[in-house]
Amino acid sequence: MERSEGTGRRIVITGFRAFPGVADNPTQRVIEYFGAVRSGLPHSTLLSLLDVDYRRVVPQIDALLAQPPRALILTGYSNVARAVTLESRASARCAADKPDNAGYVPPPANAEQAPLMTAIDLGRLQKVLSRSNVSASISADAGEYLCNFSYHYALRQIADRALSTQVLFVHLPAVHGSDLAATAAGTMPLDQMAQAIAVIANTLTD
Repeated sequence: MERSEGTGRRIVITGFRAFPGVADNPTQRVIEYFGAVRSGLPHSTLLSLLDVDYRRVVPQIDALLAQPPRALILTGYSNVARAVTLESRASARCAADKPDNAGYVPPPANAEQAPLMTAIDLGRLQKVLSRSNVSASISADAGEYLCNFSYHYALRQIADRALSTQVLFVHLPAVHGSDLAATAAGTMPLDQMAQAIAVIANTLTD
């Protein structure tokens, strides 16, 4: 799914499709929600769903950065998230026991590679969300699956190409009342998730 408004991308927001154990991905539901109800998003927002596939997500992110936006917000589901979780960094690690939807796991990365950090002031963003009655936490561990991989790849592209694009990964909990809610650490109503992403998007494009 991909949809945009106007010309000149101010911001790109992505979610992930389903993957083993997560048949109904909350971030796909958020993207689809915005596809139907775009209220609150900045003008010229591009919405896109990424595949849970290491080899396919790279060209997908490349395409999103071909015309560098002001901000790229990547979102993913976390069963340990109790609230909106702002990820401060991404590592080069990929879990060897968690293949993607195609059954593929990347080869081990150089263990000496330092994590890549977002340039966004997450403390300030957390306060903005709080003023909008959205509970948010800051994390330094984006995991070892496609969420972390996509974040690391996007941050590396921004650095290598010297782009001014702001990049952030946001982990979301389960949707309240969904099948995932029974085993998730936290839940949120879908409209509140969308509100949180809209607040982040508007803050990064102010």
